[in-house]
Amino acid sequence: MKTNNNISIRRGKASISSLNRIKRVLLWVVGIIGAILGLVLWAFLRPIFRGIGWVISIISALVIIYWILTF
Repeated sequence: MKTNNNISIRRGKASISSLNRIKRVLLWVVGIIGAILGLVLWAFLRPIFRGIGWVISIISALVIIYWILTF
């Protein structure tokens, strides 16, 4: 009776251990994919946001100049 009980307990622990390994591997994979996507988005969106900043600055300067001239 004890041997059967030990075998069933070991089987349960083995499956839990393998699930933990799978979870750990999935977390690493998700982390690596997230890091790659973050770098790609950062590389593409950073210049766009810089360009938008320049456009906003130019428009603000033009509005201020127009306001001063019509004052």
